[in-house]
Amino acid sequence: MQIRITVPNELARLRDLTAAIDAVLETNAVAREVREDVRLIAEEIVANAIEHGGCGAQTEIIVEITARADRLVIEFRDSGRPFDPTAVEAPRLDADIEERGVGGLGLHLVRELAESLSYRREDPYNVLRVTVRGSARPTA
Repeated sequence: MQIRITVPNELARLRDLTAAIDAVLETNAVAREVREDVRLIAEEIVANAIEHGGCGAQTEIIVEITARADRLVIEFRDSGRPFDPTAVEAPRLDADIEERGVGGLGLHLVRELAESLSYRREDPYNVLRVTVRGSARPTA
C-alpha cells in the first residue's frame, strides 16, 4: 500500500486530510488503534506546519503513507521555514504548570506514538518521516 494525499495549507482542510487517511487505512485493513494513532500524528504535524511554517495559503502539504512489512512510514512535506522537530527538546512534564512553556505537547505525543522520527531538508521542503507499527499493540 502506498498513498499520497496533498492538501492546501489551510487548517480548515485538516479534517479532510484525516478523513482521507482513515478511509484508505481502513480499506487496507489497518487496525483501528493504528488508524487512530496515524490520524493523531497527521493532525499534529500538519497543524504545526500550517500554524508555524510561514507558508501562504497557496502552498500545499504532501502526506505519503507506505506500508513496509509490519510498519507504516508516513512522510510529511511542506515548504515552510526550515524546522527540525527532532531537535526540539522534550517538554518538562514533571514541572509545575507555571514553569512549563506553552506548546510542545503535540510533538511529544507524536514521539510517544512513533517508533522513529527523522528529518531532512530538501529545499524547498521540510521532510519529516514518521514510522509507526502497522498492527495494533499487543495487549498485556
